Amino acid sequence: MRMALGAKSEQILSLILGESSRLAIAGVVLGAELGYGAGRAMQSLLAGLDPADAATFAIAMGLAVILTLAGSLIPTVRAVRVDPAVAVRAE
Repeated sequence: MRMALGAKSEQILSLILGESSRLAIAGVVLGAELGYGAGRAMQSLLAGLDPADAATFAIAMGLAVILTLAGSLIPTVRAVRVDPAVAVRAE
């Protein structure tokens, strides 16, 4: 709909990926806090592993952000390629 009102493809892409990245970062922050708490709660079951391993947390957070952005990229590219007239008619 925004393209029908004059928005460029780059603006739409930036808008959707920006929102996706904000959601990914919020999820990573919440997940890290819950993961740290769960690791501390289950520390006796971890058999010598550190529940607050910084490298593991960094890798998990990085992968979460990358996969979220990759997952939102495909639908975003499809949405940008749709003809604005077709999208308006479908509404």
